[in-house]
Amino acid sequence: MRKTDFTLGVLLAVVALMMIIAPEQCIKVAVIALGIEAVINGIFNLAKGRQLIADKSFQLAVLIRSVTSIVIGLIAIILPLKFAGTMWTIMLYILAAYLLAAAVLQLYTVAKLRDTNIERRLYMIEVIVSFIGAIILFIIPQKIGLVLVRLLGVVLLVVSAGYLLFEWHNRPIVVDDVEVVDDTPPVSNGTDI
Repeated sequence: MRKTDFTLGVLLAVVALMMIIAPEQCIKVAVIALGIEAVINGIFNLAKGRQLIADKSFQLAVLIRSVTSIVIGLIAIILPLKFAGTMWTIMLYILAAYLLAAAVLQLYTVAKLRDTNIERRLYMIEVIVSFIGAIILFIIPQKIGLVLVRLLGVVLLVVSAGYLLFEWHNRPIVVDDVEVVDDTPPVSNGTDI
């Protein structure tokens, strides 16, 4: 059992319990985390994404997506910390709309990458995750959203418990070095006098 894997399982269990006990606070933390991710993603795409193809429309789409990502990310970090209450709900809808717009722009950039030798699978995964995230964010502000977060917490708790049991079951068995003493008398071959 590796300590890091076991610690990861315990951390997942703690997050799952927090999702079950305090789903609203978990949503707030998720909004700020999504904001941080949007800023980092925007900076990365601004620095690296525009250089993939020399096509001006591709570079413009990446530039628009990057700047939008940075602005929405900063808003998601700053506004909810400054203002409470309805700002969380508004931020959830803004983030959901951003994820939809980002997915559409990402689909356009993936279409532009089709004729190049650049691997597009990760970009498509980002599109799918963005669509799913947007749908979840549109659902969360309603009461069903809190139930969904709690249900996800239960699923995460079961997964983390299974992970911890798997790690515990597959831990290496430590065997101490022992000294073996041979107590049997030597065997004689009949020629001893």
